[in-house]
Amino acid sequence: MSSPMVRRETVRDIEAICRLDLDSRTLRRRIADRLTRLVPADSYCFSTIDPMTLLTADQVSAGLVPEAAAAAAHNEYLVDDVLKFAALARSEVSAGTLGAATGGEPESSHRYRTVLPMIDARHELRAGFVVDGRCWGVVALFRGGRRPDFTPADVGVLRRLSAPVGAALRRAAHRAPDDTAAGPSEAGVLLLDQDLRLFSENLAAKLWRDELGPSQAELPSAILEVAARGRGAELPAYGRIRGRSGRWLSVQASPLSGGGPHPAAIAVTVHPAPAADVAEILLLAYGLTARERDVLARVVAGLPSRTIAVELHITAATVQDHLKSVFAKTGVRSRGELVATVLGL
Repeated sequence: MSSPMVRRETVRDIEAICRLDLDSRTLRRRIADRLTRLVPADSYCFSTIDPMTLLTADQVSAGLVPEAAAAAAHNEYLVDDVLKFAALARSEVSAGTLGAATGGEPESSHRYRTVLPMIDARHELRAGFVVDGRCWGVVALFRGGRRPDFTPADVGVLRRLSAPVGAALRRAAHRAPDDTAAGPSEAGVLLLDQDLRLFSENLAAKLWRDELGPSQAELPSAILEVAARGRGAELPAYGRIRGRSGRWLSVQASPLSGGGPHPAAIAVTVHPAPAADVAEILLLAYGLTARERDVLARVVAGLPSRTIAVELHITAATVQDHLKSVFAKTGVRSRGELVATVLGL
């Protein structure tokens, strides 16, 4: 077992990594590399989360098999189980183990019985990275049966890291993409069966899948999660996914109306996220206050300061104060730069 001093050093090292200007994937890999030196794991999955929908936006992992992704998505969104990521995102307790969550009876967990055997794991530690009430990422660490379970001290380290890692992931969400090459000119359309297996797609969908992950054989976990949520829903499920280039994509999933003996297929569409959706994420990522977001929304709409002041029942001077704060947080110097930054122009 690691000493309190070693745990404090690990927390300090990861906090230092969080202060670096890194893109999201590099940030998560650096954090995972340092964390797993203190908290050894046979495999892990470290995902960014859309703070509005609580769906996976992007994932980095090690030691996992692609076949487990559909089973994990099914468990996360369609099965009653313990220690769900959405629950961690909303809880004051940001981390925990599967063993503790089941009262020492992990066999009672559907995830333990169905997902963990696929990755040869028996122990799981999960954590959410939450800052200012919003979850920006989650991690799951796994150990095989020959290793002991994660300890309360391991859980304590993840809980201490929740806010600093959440803040770092939030900052990375508005980092400029390294590659802004245009994607397909049409929406990608995929058809999945009820077990979330792909059986048909158009050419654009194949191209969008290249943007979302390197594997041509397996569906990205983010698509599987939206499809799982939309499988039995009356309304389409919706998610925003970060591509490898840094672009935000919209994903929608809903069951097709069908008849006959076979269950209806699930239709999934993928296309670039509308500017308004991207702006919504960026406003949260920049850490703007509610009033600053109110002012910014009206600046984007082209309203002058006097009109904004009237609509918000504040003075024009207060509007300017809010704008100065927004400029400082977004790193711009004018209204034109601000609108261009928020809308990705």
